[in-house]
Amino acid sequence: MRSPRFQQHNIVFNMAPLIDVVFLLIIFFTLVSTFASAENINMDLPAPDKSKAESGKIVDRVLLNCQFAEPGITDSQNGVLYSVGPSPPEGLDTIALRLQAARRANPKLKVIIRADKRLRYEQVREVMAVVADAGIENLTLVAHVSAAGEE
Repeated sequence: MRSPRFQQHNIVFNMAPLIDVVFLLIIFFTLVSTFASAENINMDLPAPDKSKAESGKIVDRVLLNCQFAEPGITDSQNGVLYSVGPSPPEGLDTIALRLQAARRANPKLKVIIRADKRLRYEQVREVMAVVADAGIENLTLVAHVSAAGEE
């Protein structure tokens, strides 16, 4: 006679309900993302000259891009093109004014700096100094970390 501690239990885990739930979540998020992108349609909005309306959007983070300027590009500053988000390149003095205005609107503003890997540290440090001069304390630098075997 076997003792009770050596009894064999056949426990089976049924994966079918879990797979159903995963597929339902995939379908849900696919539909929701499609609906969200359909809300933004392109249209020409009026821009009144003497409007007193204020922008209701308070920015919580700003993305600064530091791109390597190929030789011959006239807009560059020391071989770098600086831009805020997807906007066209601007000078560091213009970016400093924009950052100061955004900091006044949101004291907890976060700045993310994306820099091309061909830039020297001194070139990126210039934009870091502009961020510090604007009184912004939350700064993040984005870097690509290569996986094993990648260069």
